[in-house]
Amino acid sequence: MQRKKVDLVFLVLTYRNTQDLINFIESTKRQVKETYKIIVVNSFYDNDSNNVFYQIARENDCDFIQVANKGYGFGNNRGIEYALANYEFRFLIVSNPDIEIEKFSMEELEGLENCILAPTIKTLTGKDQNPYYYSKIELVEWLKYYSYVKNIRLIAFIGIIINKVYREVSLFVDRALGIRKRKIYAVHGSFVIFGREALLRLGKIYDEEMFLLHEENHLARLALKKNIKTYMIHSIKVLHKEDGSISLENENIARIGRESYITYYEKWKKKGCADFGDSN
Repeated sequence: MQRKKVDLVFLVLTYRNTQDLINFIESTKRQVKETYKIIVVNSFYDNDSNNVFYQIARENDCDFIQVANKGYGFGNNRGIEYALANYEFRFLIVSNPDIEIEKFSMEELEGLENCILAPTIKTLTGKDQNPYYYSKIELVEWLKYYSYVKNIRLIAFIGIIINKVYREVSLFVDRALGIRKRKIYAVHGSFVIFGREALLRLGKIYDEEMFLLHEENHLARLALKKNIKTYMIHSIKVLHKEDGSISLENENIARIGRESYITYYEKWKKKGCADFGDSN
């Protein structure tokens, strides 16, 4: 089967909330002028929501695939496999459905097909979510790991504060100097731009043993292992309508997040994750 050529593929993993997807599609239509295809990957919750997602996709000329609800990594990996099998593209964007694209230009991506790229991501309260990490700070990662293993939340907050201060100071400097492209370590997972060459070199992108959250840490380690650079492109801007507090307010999600982070840390720090990313 011949693959269809487009400039961009947007991969959107959905679960239950149908309105977010409609808003995402509308903002993409407004802001993206290049050829693109949106692939809706629905982590199955029930027949009613699945049917609504399918109808939204059909009415907006999106592709639709249904997958079992086996987590964030599982759903996105299946979507990436589908995209590679069906489309010839320059960039693939993994996006949350609760994203609104505010400013997008392909000119900012020229020559970066072998990289991972991060836009400016603002929450509804005005917080910056990118870069997830400007640099790899081993102390921050260890503090989070120790906190989750011992279930002492305060220790994780110390690591979060260290990273936030570093990020805010660096962002201030970047903006003061008018820097448009900055090399970083890790991109926030709500909107990740993969150049096609980078995607092929990375292999299997997400660790499916991590059900939800902290995929940013795994991707950063994988990119480092594969010698793939990650850049923040300040002029591409999106609004993330989730402020990141859900993992703190919902104890079940917090538990799943702790388990995901422990899985990530022990694989990479204790085992080196030597065989990960070698194939799709």
